[in-house]
Amino acid sequence: MVAAASTVAVGVAVRFVPVPVGTPMAGFAGRGSSSTGVHDPMSVRALVIADAAFVAVDCGALHERTCEELRAEIPDLVLHATHTHSGPCVSWERIGTDSPHVRHAVQDAIADAVRAAKAARTPCSVSYTEVQGVGVAKNRRHLDRVIDPPVQAVGFDHDGARIATLVTYPCHPVVLDGANTLISSDYISPLRTRIETAYPGSVCIFATGAAGDVNTGHSAEASYVPGGSTRTFEEAERVGTLLADAVIGSVTTEVPVSGAVLEAAEVELDLEPFSADAVGRHVAAWEREREEGTERELLLETWMQWAEALPAAPASTWRGRVSVLRCGDLRIAGLPGEPFLAAADELRSRHDGPMMVLGYCDGVPGYLPTAEEYVHGGYEVVDAHRYYAMPSPFARGSLERVVAAAAVLLDA
Repeated sequence: MVAAASTVAVGVAVRFVPVPVGTPMAGFAGRGSSSTGVHDPMSVRALVIADAAFVAVDCGALHERTCEELRAEIPDLVLHATHTHSGPCVSWERIGTDSPHVRHAVQDAIADAVRAAKAARTPCSVSYTEVQGVGVAKNRRHLDRVIDPPVQAVGFDHDGARIATLVTYPCHPVVLDGANTLISSDYISPLRTRIETAYPGSVCIFATGAAGDVNTGHSAEASYVPGGSTRTFEEAERVGTLLADAVIGSVTTEVPVSGAVLEAAEVELDLEPFSADAVGRHVAAWEREREEGTERELLLETWMQWAEALPAAPASTWRGRVSVLRCGDLRIAGLPGEPFLAAADELRSRHDGPMMVLGYCDGVPGYLPTAEEYVHGGYEVVDAHRYYAMPSPFARGSLERVVAAAAVLLDA
């Protein structure tokens, strides 16, 4: 397809995946029930820019195994999990009990959505906006630290009509806690609906940014036991609407384009040294806590299952990939796992033009903290690998290695 000067061929498509009642949910080890219904239909949203396909899925995580299978069928593909904690578990053994039926349906929906988006490509102009001061994101590990990441949006318009809007913001979709058993994309659904209402006939694709240490203002440990009075659908609606309105009311800047190129690179990360003795001590402590009585019963049961499932010779490395889409001056970086916000700050400082940094892309195996955060411990550094079915946390310096790999692609 040949597009006019300063346009790029863009197509978009949405597919919905039925999630039956009783489907295991992902995101909270302390959740005591499978799904009991659907609040927001699970969507798969494909955005094709030139020959590159970006797909956002309303789920907590996608396994790199799934991503590799789909890339074998669909080249130039980036797969993103929005990381909602109220979605079905479709990530094999990670962050919940896998639902193979739904996972296969998701894979089929991804392939179908990409085909439809490619067939729908039309020449589009590109615009960019970013807004700070929305006041939603908080550093959940250091609540006294003030952060103000921007909500960013890229608009794609054909003959003055909006075709698609890609929005990103670095904030965990955990407004809803483990007490919720309805399938939902959390604050993301009202955000998308608000933007699609503002641009009739368009599709909004939301991608969560580098949100490993960011949410709306509670520690990760606060989710061990579900039941927060403020973590409601009403609050999710408020947050999503606030972010959407910031985008809708902002000034946009045209991005001169003539095409798009997706580059990707493999990255191999070390894991912290595994210690069977340390695991044994942890198991003994968990057993004592359970005997004494604890609100963390479901969490400890998950951790005990992790210990029982450990292989005799656990892996010592993990292999994944990073990607960068170049479209005129615009850059869209896709990072794996749950990168801390500093990764986005560092990469954005390396590029003079507009740039989005997305987390949860092409595999989500756990948290990637900055090197200086390891001394502070906490869930993201010490405990989360168990829920991710990893033998140990990522080694100090892993995030920096991911950032360095992405930086090489920025202007390759």
